[in-house]
Amino acid sequence: MGATGAGKRPPPGLGPGSPAIPGLRPGAAPADGVLVIESRGLLDVAVWLPDAVVVVDASARLIWANDAAERLFGLDTTRMAGVDGLDFLHPDDQEVAAVALTSIQGKTVGTPIELRVRAADGWRLVEVIGANLLDRPAVNGLVLCLRDLTERRRWEIASDEIGKFRAIVHNAASVTMLLDAGGRIQSVSAAITRLLGHDQELVEGRPLVEFAAPHDQGSLAAALSRSVDVPSFSRAPTVVEVDLMRRGGNESVPFELSIVNLLDDPTVNGLVVSGHDITQLRATREALEELTTFDPLTGLANRVTLRAHVERCLGNPTTAVVFIDLNGFRPINDQYGRNTGDELLRRVAARLESSVRKGDVVARYGGDEFVVVAAIRDPEELRSLAARLAEGIQRPIELPEGTFRLTASVGLAHPGPGDTAATLLGRADSAMYIAKQHAEGGGGYPGQ
Repeated sequence: MGATGAGKRPPPGLGPGSPAIPGLRPGAAPADGVLVIESRGLLDVAVWLPDAVVVVDASARLIWANDAAERLFGLDTTRMAGVDGLDFLHPDDQEVAAVALTSIQGKTVGTPIELRVRAADGWRLVEVIGANLLDRPAVNGLVLCLRDLTERRRWEIASDEIGKFRAIVHNAASVTMLLDAGGRIQSVSAAITRLLGHDQELVEGRPLVEFAAPHDQGSLAAALSRSVDVPSFSRAPTVVEVDLMRRGGNESVPFELSIVNLLDDPTVNGLVVSGHDITQLRATREALEELTTFDPLTGLANRVTLRAHVERCLGNPTTAVVFIDLNGFRPINDQYGRNTGDELLRRVAARLESSVRKGDVVARYGGDEFVVVAAIRDPEELRSLAARLAEGIQRPIELPEGTFRLTASVGLAHPGPGDTAATLLGRADSAMYIAKQHAEGGGGYPGQ
């Protein structure tokens, strides 16, 4: 690095006995019309400029750099020469820079662009403007001037120039937070108070994990760790659902948090977390999930859930599939209407559930048909289950419209070689149909 004043070293390549640095060389005749650095004093201007200046060839390889560029990148000229200049840029900015590099070769002076460069102390934001001197033999390169904007941009972000933006963030329905790499809250929007009741000042400086419900602290910590490990240039958010505690710690609210790694962004230097309350979304999701797995009328497992359960039980020879069809239900439903019929089905479903053992499954197969899946180890267990099911169905049901009595036809099947859920349920259904034909209203259990 050069020092100002007396005793400073000569510009690179121009010391006593040193050869000229390619691209900035003295000695060409002024009559040839090319840019020539004709004196040591003029070269000093380029070397000691406060802004970083570099010269690159048409493929972006570094030819020369002044002292300010050495200070910016933390490297001396000898280590920078021949290096691909794009390697000093943030991965997100390399494509933009490559396009600009091609564009300037058709111009005299390029358009200023902002890029992030890898500096000695981390990423810095610079404004780059270039001049095309590829056709000047004394330079034969692209001269790029880099002005460091990092501190100015930080000042702009902290100033009232963006007061309107700040007001939008603080009044948004979502919580916005800035975390350091360790997950500690550096700043947070006012939504943290509206949604969770926490004081902004008391939140800042504390780890975000502290505000998660105990059962979610591990998953939140893992998500923060993943977001730090993900390359920041990917900009893909890390998303996690956690319950955040309200002030007082007695109640939690479900949130979806999106974490974006901007640790490499010199004006942010942190993890940006946006979170929104998903209470309604979670309730809707749970309702939809229940609709896909449970019968909405009776609350029993539906046909899809039943088939999946039977499929899992095919390898257990003690499995018994009991197929139940209500006798006398349809005339009641036709005479008294759907509301009465629905209430009868709900009552029967509740009685069937109370008649089985823990681990047995009761499902509504459709209409007035029900299925019980149980593990039956001996005939006595089967007789006991049959008696409980029959008693539950045959017991009178009292409704405002009157007293109703139902019976059922029942079929039984056990899994056999090559059975699927569909074939096993089909055999139980066939057994029920045979029982219905032979003893309408009865409760026989022909086995198959």
